[in-house]
Amino acid sequence: MHSDRTDFRISFEDRSVSALKSRLCRQASTLLALGLASGVACAAPIIRQAGGANPAAIQATVDQFRADLGGSNNGVGGSFASGRREINWDGVPDASAAPNFLAPDFFNVNSARGAVFNSLRESTGLNQMRVSANAASGTPVRFGDIDASYTATFQTFTAQRLFQVRNAANLNVVFFVPGTRRPATVSGFGVVFTDVDSSSNAIVRCFAQDGSQLVAASAPVASGGLSFVGISFNTAAERCFRVQIRVGNAVLASGAVDSGATDVIAMDDFIYGEPQPVFQ
Repeated sequence: MHSDRTDFRISFEDRSVSALKSRLCRQASTLLALGLASGVACAAPIIRQAGGANPAAIQATVDQFRADLGGSNNGVGGSFASGRREINWDGVPDASAAPNFLAPDFFNVNSARGAVFNSLRESTGLNQMRVSANAASGTPVRFGDIDASYTATFQTFTAQRLFQVRNAANLNVVFFVPGTRRPATVSGFGVVFTDVDSSSNAIVRCFAQDGSQLVAASAPVASGGLSFVGISFNTAAERCFRVQIRVGNAVLASGAVDSGATDVIAMDDFIYGEPQPVFQ
């Protein structure tokens, strides 16, 4: 029993030190801006960005981001000390794809990869997610069921399905040990966007467990093409508890045609570090 208590105390102290260092790291840039030395060695986040006309244009950057996260794709279920998870939407069954809605916790319950989605500033309060149809379903692909123009506006990184939050242009992603309700953090997060007309409309923000923003990065412009942005951390002191994604300046809707003033955007692959449990 004494040994168990000692192990618990060490574990608690280790996590407390890590949390303190994380807070100090987030203050380091402010101190440097004031001309003061922070006294804390902090590694800068690694940001990968690419944009282009087709999947080949961003493939090398996506693969580099995978290497930044390290390990292999851990697939569905289980919990691992390293590696990553990926969601490409293509395995979603027709019953959970357009014209139907995807459950926000589908990728922690039906296909356990430790990610749960919530819409932000959503106009109807329904928290609805939508995955586009595939060709065999008979429903227009790439959200053409919402507006016929979207089939030509959007393209995929991995065929055939895309993802979008319904009636909102902002998405929250929170993490859990896959298949459980135990909160978790990740070492990085990346997303593929399609049809980014302005980089200010395709932004990924990573937040710490205390709610403070760790870093934000935007995806490059690639109108009618594909864009990628990935953020990763190479120190245990910096981990992402929540991700917020800005997806366009207008929601997908009938008549909301992509134009200079209306930047409708959809998403394809999500890639993120293996969710690790947080100490509570």
